[in-house]
Amino acid sequence: MALVLRSMYNFFTFLFKEYNDPRVEHFPLLGSPWPVLVIIFLYLKFVNNWGQKMMADRQPFSLKTVMNVYNAVQIVLNLYIGITGFANSYFSDDYDWVCEPISQKVTPTRQKLIFVTYLYYLSKILDLLDTVFFVLRKKNNQITFLHTYHHAGMVFATYVFTKFVSGSHATLLGLINSFVHVIMYFYYFLTSFRPELRNSLWWKKHITQIQLIQFMVLMAHFGLPLIFGYCNYPAVFLFIGFTQNLFMFTLFADFYLKAYVKTQKDKVKDS
Repeated sequence: MALVLRSMYNFFTFLFKEYNDPRVEHFPLLGSPWPVLVIIFLYLKFVNNWGQKMMADRQPFSLKTVMNVYNAVQIVLNLYIGITGFANSYFSDDYDWVCEPISQKVTPTRQKLIFVTYLYYLSKILDLLDTVFFVLRKKNNQITFLHTYHHAGMVFATYVFTKFVSGSHATLLGLINSFVHVIMYFYYFLTSFRPELRNSLWWKKHITQIQLIQFMVLMAHFGLPLIFGYCNYPAVFLFIGFTQNLFMFTLFADFYLKAYVKTQKDKVKDS
Protein backbone atom coordinates (compact mmCIF):
# COMPACT_ATOMS: atom_id res chain seq x y z
CA MET A 1 0.00 0.00 0.00
CA ALA A 2 2.83 2.38 0.88
CA LEU A 3 4.42 1.68 -2.51
CA VAL A 4 1.15 2.48 -4.30
CA LEU A 5 0.72 5.77 -2.43
CA ARG A 6 4.35 6.67 -3.10
CA SER A 7 3.93 5.94 -6.80
CA MET A 8 0.78 8.10 -6.95
CA TYR A 9 2.59 10.92 -5.16
CA ASN A 10 5.50 10.76 -7.63
CA PHE A 11 3.10 10.63 -10.59
CA PHE A 12 1.16 13.71 -9.50
CA THR A 13 4.37 15.56 -8.61
CA PHE A 14 5.56 14.92 -12.17
CA LEU A 15 2.24 16.06 -13.67
CA PHE A 16 2.03 19.25 -11.59
CA LYS A 17 5.61 20.08 -12.52
CA GLU A 18 5.49 19.31 -16.25
CA TYR A 19 1.88 19.82 -17.34
CA ASN A 20 0.17 22.19 -14.90
CA ASP A 21 -2.32 24.16 -17.01
CA PRO A 22 -3.17 27.70 -15.80
CA ARG A 23 -6.22 27.77 -18.11
CA VAL A 24 -8.18 25.40 -15.85
CA GLU A 25 -6.97 26.39 -12.37
CA HIS A 26 -10.05 28.51 -11.63
CA PHE A 27 -12.50 25.63 -12.15
CA PRO A 28 -13.89 23.94 -8.99
CA LEU A 29 -12.64 20.38 -8.30
CA LEU A 30 -9.57 20.87 -10.50
CA GLY A 31 -7.10 21.85 -7.81
CA SER A 32 -5.65 19.22 -5.51
CA PRO A 33 -6.53 15.59 -6.41
CA TRP A 34 -7.73 14.92 -2.85
CA PRO A 35 -11.35 16.13 -3.26
CA VAL A 36 -11.92 13.91 -6.29
CA LEU A 37 -10.25 10.96 -4.55
CA VAL A 38 -12.56 11.51 -1.56
CA ILE A 39 -15.59 11.56 -3.91
CA ILE A 40 -14.49 8.24 -5.44
CA PHE A 41 -13.86 6.72 -2.00
CA LEU A 42 -17.29 7.79 -0.67
CA TYR A 43 -18.95 6.52 -3.85
CA LEU A 44 -17.35 3.07 -3.56
CA LYS A 45 -18.11 2.80 0.15
CA PHE A 46 -21.74 3.84 -0.32
CA VAL A 47 -22.57 1.58 -3.27
CA ASN A 48 -20.71 -1.48 -1.94
CA ASN A 49 -21.34 -1.14 1.79
CA TRP A 50 -23.07 1.78 3.48
CA GLY A 51 -25.93 2.13 1.02
CA GLN A 52 -26.77 -1.55 0.88
CA LYS A 53 -26.79 -1.75 4.68
CA MET A 54 -29.02 1.35 4.86
CA MET A 55 -31.51 -0.22 2.43
CA ALA A 56 -31.42 -3.74 3.92
CA ASP A 57 -34.64 -3.31 5.96
CA ARG A 58 -36.28 -0.70 3.76
CA GLN A 59 -38.57 -0.92 0.76
CA PRO A 60 -36.95 0.13 -2.53
CA PHE A 61 -37.58 3.69 -3.68
CA SER A 62 -39.38 4.19 -6.99
CA LEU A 63 -37.53 7.39 -8.04
CA LYS A 64 -39.38 7.43 -11.37
CA THR A 65 -39.72 11.22 -11.59
CA VAL A 66 -36.20 11.81 -10.28
CA MET A 67 -34.74 9.40 -12.84
CA ASN A 68 -36.76 10.88 -15.70
CA VAL A 69 -35.34 14.31 -14.90
CA TYR A 70 -31.86 12.81 -14.46
CA ASN A 71 -32.00 10.98 -17.81
CA ALA A 72 -33.28 14.09 -19.60
CA VAL A 73 -30.47 16.19 -18.11
CA GLN A 74 -27.92 13.58 -19.19
CA ILE A 75 -29.25 13.55 -22.76
CA VAL A 76 -29.13 17.34 -23.11
CA LEU A 77 -25.77 17.71 -21.34
CA ASN A 78 -24.00 14.99 -23.34
CA LEU A 79 -25.48 16.20 -26.61
CA TYR A 80 -24.21 19.71 -25.87
CA ILE A 81 -20.76 18.38 -24.94
CA GLY A 82 -20.51 16.27 -28.09
CA ILE A 83 -21.72 18.90 -30.58
CA THR A 84 -19.88 21.86 -29.04
CA GLY A 85 -16.76 19.77 -28.48
CA PHE A 86 -16.51 18.61 -32.11
CA ALA A 87 -17.31 22.13 -33.39
CA ASN A 88 -14.40 23.58 -31.40
CA SER A 89 -11.88 20.80 -32.03
CA TYR A 90 -11.97 18.57 -35.10
CA PHE A 91 -14.18 20.96 -37.06
CA SER A 92 -12.23 24.09 -36.16
CA ASP A 93 -9.25 25.61 -37.99
CA ASP A 94 -6.59 25.00 -35.31
CA TYR A 95 -7.01 21.30 -34.50
CA ASP A 96 -5.13 18.38 -36.05
CA TRP A 97 -7.24 15.33 -36.95
CA VAL A 98 -4.24 12.98 -36.81
CA CYS A 99 -2.41 14.24 -33.74
CA GLU A 100 -3.13 17.18 -31.46
CA PRO A 101 -0.12 17.69 -29.15
CA ILE A 102 -0.34 19.19 -25.69
CA SER A 103 -0.39 22.97 -25.84
CA GLN A 104 -1.76 25.80 -23.77
CA LYS A 105 -3.35 27.79 -26.57
CA VAL A 106 -5.62 30.65 -25.53
CA THR A 107 -7.97 31.16 -28.47
CA PRO A 108 -11.78 31.51 -28.49
CA THR A 109 -12.28 27.99 -29.88
CA ARG A 110 -9.77 26.45 -27.48
CA GLN A 111 -11.36 28.18 -24.50
CA LYS A 112 -14.76 26.78 -25.50
CA LEU A 113 -13.21 23.33 -25.89
CA ILE A 114 -11.63 23.55 -22.43
CA PHE A 115 -14.97 24.53 -20.88
CA VAL A 116 -16.70 21.61 -22.63
CA THR A 117 -13.93 19.31 -21.40
CA TYR A 118 -14.58 20.54 -17.87
CA LEU A 119 -18.31 19.87 -18.33
CA TYR A 120 -17.45 16.34 -19.45
CA TYR A 121 -15.43 15.86 -16.27
CA LEU A 122 -18.40 17.04 -14.17
CA SER A 123 -20.69 14.74 -16.13
CA LYS A 124 -18.57 11.76 -15.05
CA ILE A 125 -19.12 12.77 -11.43
CA LEU A 126 -22.84 13.09 -12.19
CA ASP A 127 -22.75 9.57 -13.68
CA LEU A 128 -22.03 8.18 -10.21
CA LEU A 129 -25.72 8.68 -9.46
CA ASP A 130 -26.42 5.72 -11.78
CA THR A 131 -25.11 3.38 -9.08
CA VAL A 132 -26.63 5.36 -6.22
CA PHE A 133 -30.03 4.87 -7.86
CA PHE A 134 -29.35 1.13 -8.12
CA VAL A 135 -28.74 1.05 -4.37
CA LEU A 136 -31.84 3.09 -3.49
CA ARG A 137 -33.98 0.94 -5.80
CA LYS A 138 -32.37 -2.25 -4.41
CA LYS A 139 -31.08 -3.31 -7.84
CA ASN A 140 -27.93 -4.70 -6.26
CA ASN A 141 -27.48 -7.33 -8.97
CA GLN A 142 -26.60 -4.49 -11.36
CA ILE A 143 -23.76 -3.23 -9.16
CA THR A 144 -21.02 -5.25 -10.84
CA PHE A 145 -17.25 -4.85 -10.88
CA LEU A 146 -17.47 -3.67 -14.50
CA HIS A 147 -20.01 -0.99 -13.57
CA THR A 148 -18.24 0.42 -10.50
CA TYR A 149 -14.74 0.20 -12.02
CA HIS A 150 -15.89 2.05 -15.13
CA HIS A 151 -17.66 4.83 -13.20
CA ALA A 152 -14.96 5.39 -10.57
CA GLY A 153 -12.14 5.08 -13.11
CA MET A 154 -13.71 7.61 -15.48
CA VAL A 155 -13.98 10.23 -12.74
CA PHE A 156 -10.28 9.95 -11.94
CA ALA A 157 -9.21 9.73 -15.59
CA THR A 158 -11.20 12.82 -16.61
CA TYR A 159 -9.78 14.76 -13.65
CA VAL A 160 -6.23 14.01 -14.87
CA PHE A 161 -7.06 14.78 -18.49
CA THR A 162 -8.96 18.01 -17.80
CA LYS A 163 -6.34 19.35 -15.41
CA PHE A 164 -3.17 18.48 -17.32
CA VAL A 165 -3.81 17.80 -21.02
CA SER A 166 -7.10 19.54 -21.78
CA GLY A 167 -7.81 20.08 -25.48
CA SER A 168 -5.18 17.60 -26.69
CA HIS A 169 -5.13 14.23 -28.51
CA ALA A 170 -7.27 12.46 -25.89
CA THR A 171 -10.21 14.82 -26.54
CA LEU A 172 -11.74 12.30 -28.93
CA LEU A 173 -12.46 9.95 -26.02
CA GLY A 174 -14.81 12.42 -24.35
CA LEU A 175 -16.53 13.42 -27.58
CA ILE A 176 -17.31 9.86 -28.70
CA ASN A 177 -18.28 8.84 -25.18
CA SER A 178 -20.73 11.75 -24.93
CA PHE A 179 -22.66 10.61 -28.00
CA VAL A 180 -22.68 7.02 -26.70
CA HIS A 181 -24.20 8.36 -23.47
CA VAL A 182 -26.87 10.26 -25.41
CA ILE A 183 -28.01 6.93 -26.88
CA MET A 184 -27.81 5.14 -23.51
CA TYR A 185 -29.75 7.73 -21.54
CA PHE A 186 -32.32 8.10 -24.33
CA TYR A 187 -32.93 4.35 -23.98
CA TYR A 188 -33.29 4.70 -20.20
CA PHE A 189 -35.65 7.66 -20.65
CA LEU A 190 -37.70 5.70 -23.20
CA THR A 191 -38.09 2.68 -20.92
CA SER A 192 -39.78 4.81 -18.25
CA PHE A 193 -42.66 5.36 -20.69
CA ARG A 194 -42.45 1.97 -22.39
CA PRO A 195 -41.44 -0.51 -19.64
CA GLU A 196 -41.61 -3.45 -22.06
CA LEU A 197 -38.39 -2.19 -23.67
CA ARG A 198 -36.46 -3.02 -20.49
CA ASN A 199 -36.51 -6.65 -21.56
CA SER A 200 -35.70 -5.87 -25.20
CA LEU A 201 -32.47 -7.65 -26.09
CA TRP A 202 -32.38 -5.67 -29.37
CA TRP A 203 -31.77 -2.35 -27.59
CA LYS A 204 -29.35 -3.76 -25.01
CA LYS A 205 -27.39 -5.74 -27.58
CA HIS A 206 -26.95 -2.81 -29.96
CA ILE A 207 -26.01 -0.38 -27.18
CA THR A 208 -23.30 -2.82 -26.10
CA GLN A 209 -22.12 -3.11 -29.72
CA ILE A 210 -21.85 0.69 -29.92
CA GLN A 211 -19.77 0.68 -26.73
CA LEU A 212 -17.47 -2.00 -28.16
CA ILE A 213 -17.00 0.04 -31.36
CA GLN A 214 -16.19 3.06 -29.18
CA PHE A 215 -13.40 1.15 -27.41
CA MET A 216 -11.98 -0.14 -30.71
CA VAL A 217 -11.84 3.35 -32.23
CA LEU A 218 -10.12 4.69 -29.11
CA MET A 219 -7.64 1.79 -29.01
CA ALA A 220 -6.61 2.76 -32.54
CA HIS A 221 -6.58 6.47 -31.63
CA PHE A 222 -4.13 5.90 -28.78
CA GLY A 223 -2.37 2.75 -30.01
CA LEU A 224 -1.30 3.77 -33.52
CA PRO A 225 0.70 6.87 -32.47
CA LEU A 226 2.16 4.83 -29.61
CA ILE A 227 3.42 2.16 -32.02
CA PHE A 228 4.48 4.34 -34.95
CA GLY A 229 5.60 7.40 -32.98
CA TYR A 230 4.18 10.01 -35.35
CA CYS A 231 2.53 12.08 -32.60
CA ASN A 232 4.33 14.50 -30.30
CA TYR A 233 2.33 13.32 -27.30
CA PRO A 234 3.60 11.77 -24.04
CA ALA A 235 3.89 8.01 -24.46
CA VAL A 236 2.62 7.46 -20.91
CA PHE A 237 -0.76 9.03 -21.78
CA LEU A 238 -0.99 7.10 -25.05
CA PHE A 239 -0.16 3.87 -23.20
CA ILE A 240 -2.73 4.53 -20.47
CA GLY A 241 -5.36 5.46 -23.06
CA PHE A 242 -4.71 2.32 -25.08
CA THR A 243 -4.53 -0.14 -22.18
CA GLN A 244 -7.61 1.23 -20.41
CA ASN A 245 -9.70 1.01 -23.56
CA LEU A 246 -8.32 -2.48 -24.23
CA PHE A 247 -9.28 -3.46 -20.68
CA MET A 248 -12.78 -2.00 -21.04
CA PHE A 249 -13.18 -3.69 -24.44
CA THR A 250 -12.24 -7.03 -22.85
CA LEU A 251 -14.74 -6.60 -20.01
CA PHE A 252 -17.57 -5.48 -22.30
CA ALA A 253 -16.78 -8.20 -24.86
CA ASP A 254 -16.92 -10.83 -22.12
CA PHE A 255 -20.29 -9.44 -21.00
CA TYR A 256 -21.54 -9.35 -24.62
CA LEU A 257 -20.55 -12.97 -25.29
CA LYS A 258 -22.18 -14.23 -22.08
CA ALA A 259 -25.34 -12.10 -22.32
CA TYR A 260 -26.11 -12.33 -26.04
CA VAL A 261 -24.01 -14.85 -27.97
CA LYS A 262 -24.04 -17.71 -25.44
CA THR A 263 -27.68 -17.02 -24.53
CA GLN A 264 -28.68 -17.16 -28.18
CA LYS A 265 -26.82 -20.46 -28.69
CA ASP A 266 -28.49 -21.94 -25.61
CA LYS A 267 -31.90 -20.94 -26.99
CA VAL A 268 -31.12 -22.64 -30.30
CA LYS A 269 -30.07 -25.82 -28.49
CA ASP A 270 -33.26 -25.83 -26.43
CA SER A 271 -35.52 -25.28 -29.44
